[in-house]
Amino acid sequence: MLCYLRQQPPRHTILFVAFDGEELGLQGARTFVRMPPVRLSSIALDLNFDMVSRSDRGEIFAAGTYHYPSLKPILDDIQRRTQIKIQFGHDRPPALPHSTDDWTLQSDHGAFHQAGVPFVYFGVEDHPDYHAPTDTADRIDPAFFGRVAEMLLDAVITFDQRLP
Repeated sequence: MLCYLRQQPPRHTILFVAFDGEELGLQGARTFVRMPPVRLSSIALDLNFDMVSRSDRGEIFAAGTYHYPSLKPILDDIQRRTQIKIQFGHDRPPALPHSTDDWTLQSDHGAFHQAGVPFVYFGVEDHPDYHAPTDTADRIDPAFFGRVAEMLLDAVITFDQRLP
């Protein structure tokens, strides 16, 4: 992704950030939001890539469109160009009909959402090795992960082109 973006510079500045302490209450993301290197108001979108390498069903979830419905048409365009099935959900409050697990505050994008920064979270549902020592690199499906990586690059490019 970085090589592509060096050769094809995006319209917007893009920050690539790796956070730590997610399982301890989004500590890295909360620190970033509390002391950002840029004005938070200048961040148009937080794209969170978390757990994107394994899916027996060949699908990935894009959460965030419940809170930010204007992002759904952009994701629909991305869906038309990818072999990965993009599912929507995991972002509706549990009290609402048709809700599934609400991931709105479950990963680093939660800190951005609470600070008013729109987000799209890309990730797969839990698998048997989730948060277990058996969740090792040899369990990654290289073909699936490659298709997801292509889709995520397409997402970065598309959001860069379509957001003001």
